[in-house]
Amino acid sequence: MLGKLRERDAQLFQRVVTAMQQHDTSTSRVLSNELAEIRKVTKMLGNARMSLEQVQLRLTTIHDLGDAMVAIGPAMSTMKGLKSSLGRFMPEADSELNSMTQTLNGLMMDSLAGDSFSMETGASSEETERILQEASAVAEQQIGDKFPSVPTSTGLSSQSSTSTY
Repeated sequence: MLGKLRERDAQLFQRVVTAMQQHDTSTSRVLSNELAEIRKVTKMLGNARMSLEQVQLRLTTIHDLGDAMVAIGPAMSTMKGLKSSLGRFMPEADSELNSMTQTLNGLMMDSLAGDSFSMETGASSEETERILQEASAVAEQQIGDKFPSVPTSTGLSSQSSTSTY
């Protein structure tokens, strides 16, 4: 799907360049608006693909982390059991076990939490203008390749100044 959109992008861009070369501003504007929409959809699909890959990676991490949590679970329940029995004999141990339990809980929560992936979806007329400028630059380059450059007048003025009496 992304390949087809990129191919369509290239075709439309070439049509915009051709319209610019023919000084057909209305056609170039319509085509560049459509090109901006295609680029917006391409960007959204690319972002969606990246989001799905991120979800897949996160699920793999959670699956792997689940194995570790299975091992940590009995340790946490043992710590809770020790907390009640050791708290009677050693009050300092109670606070240390609380700290260790909070650390393990924090580790579990931090492992499962993550940043959300944001997508930018707004296509603006700035994108259209940027496309038009890019197409204009390509059109100028293609025209410059077809025609020779204009000779400078510096060589002619030096010859004419030496021949005057």
